[in-house]
Amino acid sequence: MPPEPAVALRPGAGVLVDMDGTLVDTEPLWHRSQRRLAGEGGIAWTDADCALYTGRPMTEWAGAMRRRGHPNPAEVIIADAVAMVAAVVREDVPWLPGALDLLSSLAAADIPCALVTNAGRANADALLEAAPPGSLAFATAAEDVTRGKPDPEPYLLAASRLGIDPSISIAFEDSASGARSAHAAGLSVWFIDSHTPDPGVPVAGRIGSLAEFDAARLGSTRRG
Repeated sequence: MPPEPAVALRPGAGVLVDMDGTLVDTEPLWHRSQRRLAGEGGIAWTDADCALYTGRPMTEWAGAMRRRGHPNPAEVIIADAVAMVAAVVREDVPWLPGALDLLSSLAAADIPCALVTNAGRANADALLEAAPPGSLAFATAAEDVTRGKPDPEPYLLAASRLGIDPSISIAFEDSASGARSAHAAGLSVWFIDSHTPDPGVPVAGRIGSLAEFDAARLGSTRRG
């Protein structure tokens, strides 16, 4: 049995959680959409390219495709990828281990929680619709910010909207880009290191999946 994390959420605290690779196993869907769009545009796009841009703003990999000769504007490339991934998620949400239990526990404990993602609004909304009722207050998506992760703007905006104090709140992330964003915003980061071993910043703890996190303790601590 994994050790119980040493976490204490006080009044005014909350939880902010990443989407792709943290709650849902959608990174393979994004990679598949990138390779398909690259093929349609007559350019090369390798597994290494997919890995390089994991967790980064969509404008970065779409811009890279443009520089390699993709004929479509970056905004069209992004819109096509977003639509492909959102369609799959709406059909069958690929929840990662522990994700549903965590969200349900947060909702039951009345702990404020929101989604923070570099993905598009359509992708975020698809997940909000599928999440346990009352678990995710809203999503901060790519369209809501001028600078995506690793910039702290997405997390700062989400914390402000949720009405929580970042300095006593926590974030769940699985990419170095996301971890840097949350850390720079002042949150304690719990890092899922199943596919990215180095978060690049100090973290509160490392877990292999959300199934290793004791969400029940968050609620009992906050209520106490």
